[in-house]
Amino acid sequence: MKKPSRSILLSVMFITFLTCGMKAQERVVQMPNRDQLMSAHIRVLFQDKEGYMWYGMKSDGLYRDDGYNLVSFRADYLHPELQMNNNIMSLCEDQSNRLWIGTKRGLYVLDKHDYTIRPTGDQKLQTWTMDAIKASTGDSIWAFANNHLLTYDRDGNCTSQSPVESNPLVIPDRRQITDFRGNVWQLDDNGMATVRTHPIIIMDEVNLDTIALRHLVPVSRAGTLPPDTKVHAVWHATDDTKWIGTSIGMTKVAPGAEPEEVGPHFGVVNTLSPADDGTIYLNTEWQGLISYKDGVIAKLDSTIRNASALCLDNRNLWITTSDGRLLVYDVQKKTVQDKSADCRLRGDAPWGIVVINGYVWVIFNQYIILYSPSQDLLQYVFPADLDPQPLFFRGIYTDGDRRVFIETEDKAYELKWAFSEEKPVMQEKVSLSAYETMRGIFCLGLDQRELHLSAKERVVHLFFTTFDHLHTSHIRFAYRRGGDEDGGEWQYLELGQNAARISKLTQGDNIIQVKATDAFGEWSDQITTITIHVEAYWYETIWAFIIYGVFAALLIGFIIWWRKKVIQKKEHKNKEMEEKMKKVVIVEE
Repeated sequence: MKKPSRSILLSVMFITFLTCGMKAQERVVQMPNRDQLMSAHIRVLFQDKEGYMWYGMKSDGLYRDDGYNLVSFRADYLHPELQMNNNIMSLCEDQSNRLWIGTKRGLYVLDKHDYTIRPTGDQKLQTWTMDAIKASTGDSIWAFANNHLLTYDRDGNCTSQSPVESNPLVIPDRRQITDFRGNVWQLDDNGMATVRTHPIIIMDEVNLDTIALRHLVPVSRAGTLPPDTKVHAVWHATDDTKWIGTSIGMTKVAPGAEPEEVGPHFGVVNTLSPADDGTIYLNTEWQGLISYKDGVIAKLDSTIRNASALCLDNRNLWITTSDGRLLVYDVQKKTVQDKSADCRLRGDAPWGIVVINGYVWVIFNQYIILYSPSQDLLQYVFPADLDPQPLFFRGIYTDGDRRVFIETEDKAYELKWAFSEEKPVMQEKVSLSAYETMRGIFCLGLDQRELHLSAKERVVHLFFTTFDHLHTSHIRFAYRRGGDEDGGEWQYLELGQNAARISKLTQGDNIIQVKATDAFGEWSDQITTITIHVEAYWYETIWAFIIYGVFAALLIGFIIWWRKKVIQKKEHKNKEMEEKMKKVVIVEE
């Protein structure tokens, strides 16, 4: 199956059919990681060429946001080496990927190779307010300050000053920017940041009691049944007949008629779905998946005993199970296929299923999937993709035509798809945003993929990002040690976790490979390779091994010499003994 990103045109076509010309609506959400800011008053928004979001504060310095964590750059008593003014006025990036920071008092340059910040050259100009700055070709910077147009070279030296009456620089609005994924970030008059984006789904509140639902409907529509009858599922057919699965079997309620128990004693009927030819498909706790027609029971699959919903679409019977699977039973071939892996299900129990014209909607507690194998379409929908955002889902229904409704704890909505334009297709590439060792946490820039650690640093924490700031809680990372040929097993991090602890690093080069999913759980083909070079201890250096060799040679030489001396001494002693024995023999004779 192809990736969802490759099926975006099919998605747009289907969405256009569903919306029938409905105009897309915008959605406003709170800026992510807002709670990590020391102050809520932002003056400047900026996204650099790598994908980091930068927040220039009114009085609290500069922040870098990788989607997971904020890193602050602020002059305070903990950082006496940083002399930058904390009142940020403007930001820009030059051709060398350096960040220029205009402040209330002076202009500064942040080098993203090592994240050092230095002031520009002229001390007098460092007392001016840099109201606006703009990067030009050749790494030169224009600045508007104190009613002057200033030009700086790449080294931070002011090469010209020209008095002007007003700001001549045409610069982008830093109070409203569009990120790489088409989301609009904006600041209000108080510096509070929000993000405007187009929701995947908008929802109009409805009253389900006034809508003629078909197929699987709320159990509250079962009507009056015998006492102590527990209703499990209600199917409302197009002829207004209701088929009801209960704790004791199956009941039929025809229009204007009394409830009638149908068939033999099926036992507990979990769910059911009638067909146009009079066949009724049931899932029971005793017999599994069966069919019933004209008094005849046919056993289909006795292993499926935990279905939470059935929905027949032409020849395919779609089945959701309480253990988190999505199955499809071909009623003609009498075969079952498991679509759980194709839909990237994780074992979450679904609450319901709706199938319309080959499109399968499955609802879970806090997300929805839309799946069509024939159209090669798979779309995950999370609460953040909805407008408004309900708390928890409780059921999904249809009118039998094309309208789809969703039920929450206390309200109901009609689902409406609303793509305003084709979203950018991005293969998720992992970048290393920072690393932590015993010396502290260090930022990385310019997509750096090589670390140099001292001999004592044999444990490191790596922090990853894909720069999808609005969906970090839905993205998953995996890493392994070694390269393509000798790589070990992939280690998978939990959803929303972006840090990996790498221990037992060895002297020399250690290879780490990392990959990630997109917000819909699809793993990217792009793998990022990180090289961690660890310096050797003195006893691991080549000079140490030379000394070890010399010492070993001397030791072996000494042992040989000592054994030779021992043998010579022993031979000499034996010779003396022989001579004494000869003298004794002569005396006796």
